[in-house]
Amino acid sequence: MSTTAALPMDRFATSTGRVVIAAIVFVVCLIMLKLVTTTGMQDLLGYTQKTQARVPTFLVRMVFLLAAIAAAFFFVTGLSYYKRNKVAVAPWLFLSVGLVLFMIYVIVPIFQSISYSFTRWDGLYDFNGVWTGEWVGFHNYKVLFQDPNFYTSLWNNLLWLVLFMLAVPIGLFIALFLNQTVTGIRIYKSLFFFPFVISQVVVGLIFTWAYNPEFGLLSEVWSWFFCETKTNIVGNLTRVCSPEPPSILGDSTYATYGIIAAGLWPQIAYCMILYLTGLNNISSDQIEAGRLDGAKGWKMLRHVILPQLKPATFIAIVVTVIGALRSFDMIATMTQGGPFGSTNVLAYYMYDQAVGEGVGRYGYGSAIATILFLIMLVYISYFLWRMYQDEVEAR
Repeated sequence: MSTTAALPMDRFATSTGRVVIAAIVFVVCLIMLKLVTTTGMQDLLGYTQKTQARVPTFLVRMVFLLAAIAAAFFFVTGLSYYKRNKVAVAPWLFLSVGLVLFMIYVIVPIFQSISYSFTRWDGLYDFNGVWTGEWVGFHNYKVLFQDPNFYTSLWNNLLWLVLFMLAVPIGLFIALFLNQTVTGIRIYKSLFFFPFVISQVVVGLIFTWAYNPEFGLLSEVWSWFFCETKTNIVGNLTRVCSPEPPSILGDSTYATYGIIAAGLWPQIAYCMILYLTGLNNISSDQIEAGRLDGAKGWKMLRHVILPQLKPATFIAIVVTVIGALRSFDMIATMTQGGPFGSTNVLAYYMYDQAVGEGVGRYGYGSAIATILFLIMLVYISYFLWRMYQDEVEAR
């Protein structure tokens, strides 16, 4: 009696049932996302105004979005093509989730903000959730390029960019100083790194108190050289200074420099850590070869150490430039753009015009944000090009 052996199931075959169910769920989620986006949840949840349904609508939208992503994941992993090319496709599959969320919550808002820059809008909707803006074309940009506060903010951004670069060489020399094997060096490294783990708001408050001309650290140091204690007419001890301690944050000439000094404190710590990491990866063979050739001191640093620290230097410059261009926390904490708008930068001026101090010029603020984005786009494009070039050379 002959029997026919059952053919083994092809492990690369498409899982038909799984793919069909995932496709149905995906389509249903897309339809529901469309319905929720267009109609909202006002009538379904019984709200009298559309604005009251915004948070529930957002939560429902997130549920359907996550369900659609999960359905797409099961759909793709059930296909025969994926099973045969799993090694090549799997990384892109996992990246796709982050890319979708990045597209929705970063890329789309960027273009939405650019579109708002061509409108006159106070950032509010009416009671029924209808947009109340007005299309004005390039009017916001015409006003912007005639606004002296914009040029003050632009100049301050340039000042931040130039002076913030001091963090790179200072961080390098501190790292070289701390890159030693002596007792207690880890404690010193922790103390130098401590400013970076502090919130920017806390750093701003610390320096605001330090700059205070009445009771701050600067006032105390000033009193050592220019002040003396005298007895007034009622017999009380009074501090008399000649000249009086400077009010750094109250003087438009020095306020920006004072804020930049506060921002440099944590930024130097970050650059120091980058260089310490780079110093740990330096080839000891090249160091020994340099010593045999008579290199020491500045020659050793310039010709042997710095070339090997090129990746750390590149990253340090990148994060420092980006930090300078998007400076906001320090200004908001220490001066709120004052005195008389002299410490404004583009990021804070954008916030101040759009939602700060009740101005409500959302379209104008979006125009400022667009200019800042274009400035950063030039640098980010150069950064990405350099990364690509390094990858090509590494191959």
